[in-house]
Amino acid sequence: DMIEQRSKAGRDYGVIVLPEGLIEFIPEFNALMSELNDKLATPGVEATEESILAALSPENASCFKYLPDFIRAQLLLDRDPHGNVQVAKIETEKLLAATVTAELEKRRAAGTYKGSFKSQFHAYGYEGRAGMPTIFDAAYCYALGATSAALLANGLTGYIASVKNLLAPASEWQCGGVPITSLCVLERRKGKDKPVIRKALVELDGPMSQPYAAYKKIRDDLRIQDAYNVTGPIQYDMVDCKASTDIPITLQLELGKPLTALAGLATPKNMGGFLHEPQTLESRSELQQWRSTRRHQVPAMLAEKSIAAVEVQEISSTMCAEQDMGYIRKFFSNLEAPLIEVKARDDKGPVPAAQKVGVVFSGRQAPGCHDLLCGLVDMLRTSPGCKVYGFVGGTQGLFSRQAVELTPELCKAYAGTGGLELLGRTVDRLKSEEELAKALAACQELSLTGLVLVGGARTNTDSAYLAEYFKKKGSKVAVVGVPCGIEGNMINEFVEASIGFDSATKAVAQLVGNTEIDGSSARKYYYFLRLMDGASSGGRASSSHLALEVALQTKPNMLLLTEEVDEKRLSLRELVQEVADLVAARAADGRNFGTVLVAEGLLTAIPEFRTLIQELEAITMPCPVADVLPQLTQWSRALFQSLPDFIQQQLLLERQSNAALQMSQLETERLLAALVEDELKHRKKLGTFKGSFSPVCQFIGYQARCSVPSDFDMDYA
Repeated sequence: DMIEQRSKAGRDYGVIVLPEGLIEFIPEFNALMSELNDKLATPGVEATEESILAALSPENASCFKYLPDFIRAQLLLDRDPHGNVQVAKIETEKLLAATVTAELEKRRAAGTYKGSFKSQFHAYGYEGRAGMPTIFDAAYCYALGATSAALLANGLTGYIASVKNLLAPASEWQCGGVPITSLCVLERRKGKDKPVIRKALVELDGPMSQPYAAYKKIRDDLRIQDAYNVTGPIQYDMVDCKASTDIPITLQLELGKPLTALAGLATPKNMGGFLHEPQTLESRSELQQWRSTRRHQVPAMLAEKSIAAVEVQEISSTMCAEQDMGYIRKFFSNLEAPLIEVKARDDKGPVPAAQKVGVVFSGRQAPGCHDLLCGLVDMLRTSPGCKVYGFVGGTQGLFSRQAVELTPELCKAYAGTGGLELLGRTVDRLKSEEELAKALAACQELSLTGLVLVGGARTNTDSAYLAEYFKKKGSKVAVVGVPCGIEGNMINEFVEASIGFDSATKAVAQLVGNTEIDGSSARKYYYFLRLMDGASSGGRASSSHLALEVALQTKPNMLLLTEEVDEKRLSLRELVQEVADLVAARAADGRNFGTVLVAEGLLTAIPEFRTLIQELEAITMPCPVADVLPQLTQWSRALFQSLPDFIQQQLLLERQSNAALQMSQLETERLLAALVEDELKHRKKLGTFKGSFSPVCQFIGYQARCSVPSDFDMDYA
């Protein structure tokens, strides 16, 4: 219902949060899991589908057979220490999305739903439970430790340490001990009743129901509105930043503090199919409002933030690669344009009046892009009659003239915020004669004097073609490109960094580092972490700058770099052998855990996969397997058919805007983990491997590319 309502409001996107234990509270699942726990604790019942189906009651056996194969397999994984199903391993979100998809297709057939539904999945947990503690947690845990010492020193046993009055300053907290038996109830564990401490569920009605009651009041508004709130990274500046000393909102509510009301949001305006609804500064999180007061640090020559205070100077001529010059000259009329240096003027210079500049977000999302708008507007507003326009919806917004004026007040509300939500983006493409003509027509209709394109290597290449096209058509519109992208591959002698790379790598590194510590705490999992590295490059090996930076920050056990695999021409089997060797070597040292970082584009560097991907990219997608196989060469067909079903399906998904494979949708880490597991089973049979191997696979990328920008990215942008 919610998805249908949002679609009718022009919002074919959204966020749904699920607790991992949700599946336990669905009646038919509850009965199934309860019996599964009992049967698997019975001698002679094995964790196989055949064995468990023979042991289950007819009702639960029917429910079990109804489930997708991946859910059935997850229900039979190793039990937790209490003998229960490992709920954390059950992909409830995928099960729910599959059933919602089926329901929406029924509604589409009935004519009540006409939208688009595409799902992304993330399981959160491992990356949070071993992170750096907040100031509150550090103080609370210290107080609990000291209270435990006081209880022990006084010979008290069978007590749980207690620290209360947590809404007050730490100096006013109350410490003591509670007999553990007073908190116990009977629960079923490994097929037997046992006294345990009751787990507190969210109270829907009762003395501790304040958090649910507060959420219930805003729930209906959140279904349709976009009131997304970014709390930002944990803060430790207790003097200047109030958010550093916050305690959990649920705890605040339980202790009597009210929930902050939802801020009023702008009325959305449909601009070419893209909803434009700018947020106010008051609608931001407490941390973001505090961050907005930070002044950008700028180069000395830009300190006055005035066009009159700077001048541009030609410092040397340039040329492209000499061996390519003859061919490149067919596309561009001037290959010896000078390098330009921006310098401070000794006196106030002339200021061109009535400047009208447009800006387009063409590349993928990255932290810091909104600060670029701040810099653009702050400088250009010193020009009399100047206006800066942002095109809503990226290049499509440019073509359809969907522009809004960017004022200093509007930009301030977005300073220090991640993503591209103010203007959005569509496809990063300005290639064909028709597209170039549309861009020129839009600039002429709005009387623009300049156009800024923000994006990566592809976008900035398009900037050169667009500038040349404008020149040929006699247009005076100046075109400037800005390097932006978390992949960090828009770097060279003159462009030292791309907007967003610093912020994204730090956000990813925090998640990876937390996960590594989680692994070294439990000492039983191998984490295979695939890291997003920007857009795929159409059959060619993509870059691994982000993965390398994160590895340098976090020191994982292994890093699989696209460029290195490409240089060594490693086959998939050789790659699997290398990872298996690492696992075996660590097992021999008593370490059956570790972390392996996998660059997103890794498969494009493996020779046999590169050929397969090139052939698949020549086929219009999405496309069923039966129609794809006849179009592949013999070797690629054999490779495709040897792959697990989940990889086959992911290879056939809808393409990116540049017709390249969506590497973010390809679970390379899951493929590697499965193949390494098979290799280690083989070695175990041979007696050469005696350790254990339990892989956990995750993809990290979407969580970071719209993170709060670092100080560096704010200032650089």
